[in-house]
Amino acid sequence: MVADCTAIVEGNEINIEDLLEVTFHKKKEIAFRAAWMLEYIVTHHPMQFYEGIEGFLLLFPSQKNPSAMRHYAKILALMTERKSSLLYKEALSRLNIEPVIEVMFIWLVDPETLVATKVHCMQALANLTPQYDWIKEDLLETVDYLMGIESIAFFARAKMVKKQLKKGVEK
Repeated sequence: MVADCTAIVEGNEINIEDLLEVTFHKKKEIAFRAAWMLEYIVTHHPMQFYEGIEGFLLLFPSQKNPSAMRHYAKILALMTERKSSLLYKEALSRLNIEPVIEVMFIWLVDPETLVATKVHCMQALANLTPQYDWIKEDLLETVDYLMGIESIAFFARAKMVKKQLKKGVEK
């Protein structure tokens, strides 16, 4: 399936708005595959995704499919990391992403949220602290609380994020 999805992305000009819409498909497997394709485009074709960033951010709070949420959170973590495309940095600097930040905090503390989604939310929030300094204190408190109740997978990333926050630099 990965090869098929990759071939579709590489062999066609994908309309990002259409793909975003498919990430909300009622069949969870279809939504998951579309979200995976979106993540692939973010990673391998930043210019193609650039035009869809605003739509992505507007739709982010509405995503309820646990598998698609994982990809949405990872996309934001990728877009906010230090080595991300300048296109993403420019777009995020001019767009209001506070509603997305709020949703990531909600996903982070929701016991129903998958650990992988939580880890990507935590990383994206840490990456955003240079632009939104208020995140740091809230995130440190949240991570400290969650480290006592989450899995080992969460714990390992939480230690890295706390180190990143204490250094005051992006990953």
